[in-house]
Amino acid sequence: MPVVPGDWTPQLASAVAAALREFGASGRCTSPLVVLDVGCFPWHGSVELSALTAADLSADPVLAEPGEQAAWPHYNLASGLSAWAAADEPGRRMQEAYYADDEARAATAEAYMRACAAALATPQVTAALESLARDPRFRVRVAHPDSGREFWPPEG
Repeated sequence: MPVVPGDWTPQLASAVAAALREFGASGRCTSPLVVLDVGCFPWHGSVELSALTAADLSADPVLAEPGEQAAWPHYNLASGLSAWAAADEPGRRMQEAYYADDEARAATAEAYMRACAAALATPQVTAALESLARDPRFRVRVAHPDSGREFWPPEG
């Protein structure tokens, strides 16, 4: 089973927390969050943070369907935020690990998806999320983009 380096999850958690704080301070999100979706794409070397707000969901209930994240107004919300530059290094390392062993790619991808979920469960990310308005229905979603397998909440 592929192993994610020990410093990878804390490094991603720091980038996520900083991006969420910057997003909150930007004034771009004026409605409580219903879903924070974390897209983990080892083959691209990227992690995407996307948010569905209560206002967005009220305007278009279809947005709640799995696979509709790209239609969310706050899809890939961290893109363009200065804090998100810190996610470049973990993304690069994840992609290198993914392509390092052809026969272990699926297992490597799942290991990094579990690590993404673990990053979201850290105290610093939890604190950043608590600084944002959240709808009573709020949930985090970390799912495999191909199979839909959920990795939230993290194991253990």
